[in-house]
Amino acid sequence: MNTAVVIPVGPGRLENLLEVLQCIAAQTVKPKVVAVICDGEDAAFEVDGPYPIPLAVLHAPKHQPGEEQPRNIGVRLVRDLDGQHALGITHVWFLDTDVIVGPDCLEMFEDAMSAEPIDRILIGPYEWMGPGQRAPEPDLYNDPRWASFNGHEPFEMLTGDLSAGLACFSGNLVWPIGEFERVGGFWNELHHGRCEDGELGLRAVSMQVPISYVRAARGWHLYHDFDPEVIQARNARDVPMLNERHPWVQGEGVFVEDADGKRFSVKCPQCEKEFPSAEIWAHKSECVVPGAL
Repeated sequence: MNTAVVIPVGPGRLENLLEVLQCIAAQTVKPKVVAVICDGEDAAFEVDGPYPIPLAVLHAPKHQPGEEQPRNIGVRLVRDLDGQHALGITHVWFLDTDVIVGPDCLEMFEDAMSAEPIDRILIGPYEWMGPGQRAPEPDLYNDPRWASFNGHEPFEMLTGDLSAGLACFSGNLVWPIGEFERVGGFWNELHHGRCEDGELGLRAVSMQVPISYVRAARGWHLYHDFDPEVIQARNARDVPMLNERHPWVQGEGVFVEDADGKRFSVKCPQCEKEFPSAEIWAHKSECVVPGAL
């Protein structure tokens, strides 16, 4: 793997971004380049001092639905740098400005790929830390996807698996760059992080991109405030758009519900229990009926 890191940064995230950059610099396996995409003028920052890995910072206009997604801009920037410097980039590691990672995170992703060298998406977990927590908490396990991380080995590839597609959180996620471009990248019409991730994951499933869970490639999400009203408004807009673009998920028991603005819920075809889609991974491990979601 020759890996490039792509990090979108929004306003008010500079302190967190600097910590993420420190984590990347400390990796036991170094990426070839780090691309930081500043999403809007109020997110702009300048590099202060030397950095041990080639670092490219691009100041982009604030993303609005219909305009190019910051992560897509980052991949395009990586391609340009690869063309100029012959870096041989094969994979893109998407990190959020709020997700710090262990020093062996990229090494664990590379080990997983070496064990089964077939192009696929690699999912890494990250835990949600509380206020004041600024360092990795190895004993913290609150990522809702842990049932799937524990239930699948890093070399195991899941194809056509809806729950794996919905697990592709871009806070700590590796894509083969060729597959990312073939699938079409993040959908520009969305502007809500969770929906962006979910839609791209659904597209990966529908286009038969294999997906693997890499439990050892751990991250930790730094706490920050959020506006629940903004999130609900964006859910109300974006979730129905996902449902319209991917009508096949209804056949898998996934439906839109009037909650949290709008959200996806799931009906298990075996036990017929209905629950929010965020609980899909735990339910999959708990439902003992063969063939359950």
